[in-house]
Amino acid sequence: MLKYIIKRILLLIPILLGVSAIIFLLKTVTPGDPARQILGNTATEEQVQELREELGLNDPVVVQYVRYIKNIVTKGDFGSSYRTGEPVLSEILPRLGTSGIITIGAVAIGAIIGIVLGIISALKKYTWVDSLVLVISMFFQSVPEFVVALVLIMVFAVNLHWLPATGITSIKGFILPMVTIGLASVASYTRITRSSMLEVLGEDYIRTARAKGQTENNITYHHALRNAMIPVAQSIGTSLGNSIGGGMVIETVFGVPGVGKYIVDSITQRNYPSVLGGALIIAMVLTIINLIVDISFVLIDPRLKTTIIAGGAKKPKAKAA
Repeated sequence: MLKYIIKRILLLIPILLGVSAIIFLLKTVTPGDPARQILGNTATEEQVQELREELGLNDPVVVQYVRYIKNIVTKGDFGSSYRTGEPVLSEILPRLGTSGIITIGAVAIGAIIGIVLGIISALKKYTWVDSLVLVISMFFQSVPEFVVALVLIMVFAVNLHWLPATGITSIKGFILPMVTIGLASVASYTRITRSSMLEVLGEDYIRTARAKGQTENNITYHHALRNAMIPVAQSIGTSLGNSIGGGMVIETVFGVPGVGKYIVDSITQRNYPSVLGGALIIAMVLTIINLIVDISFVLIDPRLKTTIIAGGAKKPKAKAA
């Protein structure tokens, strides 16, 4: 088990290096001079070249990349924003907390709705209830998130005045972004829960429990549901990473001061250090989440631990005849 965890941690290094190299290369080939962007169009060519030399932009791309990675590893320095001059890390960390709250809330909303619908669908399989649940879940999956966001703003902010349309001035500001992102994952949770419940309900121990005269409610909630939640729990862990990476559009629509909106604004401003630092920090968070999820899979399902241990064991050498 320990070897598996160490191996997964070591695999993070080439992944992060690959992501950072791709992002850095895209920044390099993007049109526009960062020095000109900082100084403005009124600066002379001599001033621009002097700033380029100061920032190291005249060095080869490989040298710039190695220096950037070295600063991250040794100093935790992701560069400074062209717009404010502040360290990118200090600007992103508060926003990362906001994005994290929205992500956790969205996953919770999607999981609760999806699990409930999946259980109902499995218990009422091949009935009109099952068909209705399928239609509802597919509807949420098919409609783009920004359309759902606009509808929610129109209903709850403009017409009913219950919730704010944009910004995070109070806890109410988190509700609409959470619901918008959460509804998009309802279909996935519903399908996984339904298929897992149907598989478990067909097991021998479930038939044995029925033969002993146990009630359906007791069978469902004490026997079937516990085992059916293993793949659902794994899906929840995976959705955490997907929701963080996919919340840029929603944060922009709702004006949420999160990492996604920060990167989008930086792209429009050609603020390359902020774009590079924000994307790399998100990549680091995603890889760490995936690592935690992979390890939690083993803890949730003992069968995986047995497989890993068996896979890591050395096969005995065949004796010579």
